Amino acid sequence: MKAQNVKVTTTSGFDGVDIEEYLEPITAHVVIGMNFFKDFLSGFSDFFGGKSRTYQNTLSSINDEVINELRKKAYSIGGNCILGLKIDNDEVSAQGKSMMMVTALGTAAKANFTKKSMTSPDVIKADRISNELFNYYKQKKRYLIESEKESLIINDELWDFVKSNRVSELAMYLLDGYLEFVESCQEYQKEDLNKFSNHLSEYFLIIDTDIAINCLYDRLLEEEISLRKKIIEKIYELQLIDFDRIIGFLKGQDFHIQKSGLQLLKAEKLSYEKSDIQQIENIINLVSSTFNERGEKSTKKKALSSKEKEIWICECGKENDIDKKYCSACQKDIYGFSEKEVSPIEITEKLIDELEILKATIG
Repeated sequence: MKAQNVKVTTTSGFDGVDIEEYLEPITAHVVIGMNFFKDFLSGFSDFFGGKSRTYQNTLSSINDEVINELRKKAYSIGGNCILGLKIDNDEVSAQGKSMMMVTALGTAAKANFTKKSMTSPDVIKADRISNELFNYYKQKKRYLIESEKESLIINDELWDFVKSNRVSELAMYLLDGYLEFVESCQEYQKEDLNKFSNHLSEYFLIIDTDIAINCLYDRLLEEEISLRKKIIEKIYELQLIDFDRIIGFLKGQDFHIQKSGLQLLKAEKLSYEKSDIQQIENIINLVSSTFNERGEKSTKKKALSSKEKEIWICECGKENDIDKKYCSACQKDIYGFSEKEVSPIEITEKLIDELEILKATIG
């Protein structure tokens, strides 16, 4: 169960589904500057033409965003559905500036969904479809073909389409486009890169969580070290922490992938379940057995003396005094970690602390 799978309804329940527990009322807010609306209304002459669709899609995206925030809150307190969804728009003013606050509210609850109710119905071919739906399929097909040819241009029009329609098939293409931009970005393009990054984050929050996780973690396995940092940052930002995938990283043979798994453990999950207790215990044991000393401890005779002193030899070959934590040549410790990287000891302490809290709070 993921946050994005939390079911939402405007009614007090679902047909044929028992509500096992009502948790608590929850709310979520998104604030938008009123200039956003002025920009659209300034072109009112075209409001019922091309701009109206952009306007409607943008409003739809705002509503989707606030509903997704509500889903996260329900999931974080153990709910699998939200009942009585309502969305309100209020104008607020502060320091002479006007803004619109979009608020979503509902009741988080636990429902007993059967397999039948959780399964999407089979796609049935209709006798007819609307022109709007036809054009959607046509546009989607064109985008997919262009992506296969690697000729699809990632622009505002594409972002509007994939976010409005939750087109998950382009997830990997968009992520690869972002990573390519990161690699080639010049100083004057930083603003465009930030805009791209924001679009990608919004997109990954809208599509199925499992698809987003698979894209990010698969690329983390494949990309060069320089880009792994950006992928890890994106996983942090979206709170897409997956213990199963991290355990797979730790069990791998590539030391840099193992370190990436360790880096991910620095982040917090959106919420914790009873099954996480066993997962964390497994991870603690894995960290302990995986990250052994890569350097070698030894002794060496002191200059002009027959006495010996303790040293450690870094994996880079440099000899260091035993009390020197980081190698003077490569700046890594005996475990192969630099000062800026989170260490196995730090992560183990964090996980033990989390484990104690979970055992005390989850029955």
